[in-house]
Formats: sequence, structure tokens, C-alpha cells
Amino acid sequence: MSLKNYEKYKKSFNFRGIFTPTLTSELIIKFSEKYLLKNQRILDLGCGGGIISASLYQKKLNQSFHLSDLDLLAVKRAKKNLESIKANFTIRQGNLFEPWKKQKFDLIINDVSGVSSHVAKISSWFKNVPIDSSVSGTNLLERVVNKCENYMDSKSTFITPIISLSNVKKAKNFLKKKLKIISIKEFDWPLPQTMMSNIKVLEKLKKDKIIYFRKNFGIIICITILVAAKKK
Repeated sequence: MSLKNYEKYKKSFNFRGIFTPTLTSELIIKFSEKYLLKNQRILDLGCGGGIISASLYQKKLNQSFHLSDLDLLAVKRAKKNLESIKANFTIRQGNLFEPWKKQKFDLIINDVSGVSSHVAKISSWFKNVPIDSSVSGTNLLERVVNKCENYMDSKSTFITPIISLSNVKKAKNFLKKKLKIISIKEFDWPLPQTMMSNIKVLEKLKKDKIIYFRKNFGIIICITILVAAKKK
């Protein structure tokens, strides 16, 4: 149901000038479904145009959705996109958790994923969004994880992606240090042909163990890792 509505919203929502949903957005929706419960307070962090919350709402479990994004235009787009959906959506502009001080959530879905700054500079995905300033691509994730416990209780679940165009080992180690990981799932995807002209940059980053990918019959295969975690 959620993915069916995702495809509908991907066509009908306005993403002009903001981050356009990618395969990672779709995977987050699919992965998050198993953690949906009745009457949850759900935080959609880095909401973009609001497609994740809109898709998950279709389960209709009497949940309240709280969406935020650093980009003011994204917030405006999300408000307009969700206007016709009669659900409990609260949408705010702000950096990471700043709009939600002293609030607790049952489910936190983080879509503020990062890639190496070297990758972001050669990718069209990050044209309209703030990029991770670190070469490892883990800076944004670390900032979110460092603060997420303050917005969780003992039963809350935190969900985040790790993309192999960042330093996966560093990201995983940081998550394990801060939170109790309860589930990890990996998804393969082919690097878009539009990025193949920069293959030498990617190969150098892989050689330096900053990013990871593998080659399969001439195709570059990357990985999105989805992690669910709780407070220790």
C-alpha cells in the first residue's frame, strides 16, 4: 500500500527546486513499514517534499506526523503537497532537531543521509540541498545520532540510511557506539550512467577506503544500508 501511494505521490507532488525522491526514499518507506504501530508520534527528519510521511500515512494507524527540513522551500513544498491529505501533519522549518525541542517521538525516520563531499560535488542528486561537508560523508549522520536520544524513550525506534558512497565502516561504528542496532538490511543499486564520466574520482575514493562499490559486468553497484536502532 505505502509503495503504491509512493509512486502516485512521486508523480503528483511538486519537488521543483528541492531534493527529488530517490531509490533511498522508496527503500526507507518499505523498511519503515514493519515499525509502524497505532497512535505513534512519528518524526520525519529531512522531509523534503513530504513523500515519506504521505506514503506511510496510508496505513491509517491514527499516528501524528511531524516533518521538518532545513530548506524553507522544501517546507513550503511539503505543506502544499500534503494539503489535500486529511491527516495529522505538523511541518516546521529548522536544522535537524531544532524545531522539536523537549519533544519525544515513537519513531524517528532520518532521511538526512550523506555521501562524501567529493561525490556530492559531481552528483545531480544534491543540486538543491545542503551537502555533507565531510570527505567521509558521515558528518550529518553523526550530528543526528548525537542528538536523537534526547528525542527518544526506551521504546522508540530510530531509522537511518547509510549509503556506500560514504564511509560505511565509520558510520556503522559510530551508530554502534551510540545506539543499540536491532536490524540492518542492505539493498544494491546501479550507479546512474550520468555519473560514469567521473569514474576516476570514484575509483580514487574507493582506493582510499572512503567509499565502497563493486563492479558487475561493467556496471557499478552501490549499496544503501538501512538501520533500525533503539536507545542502549
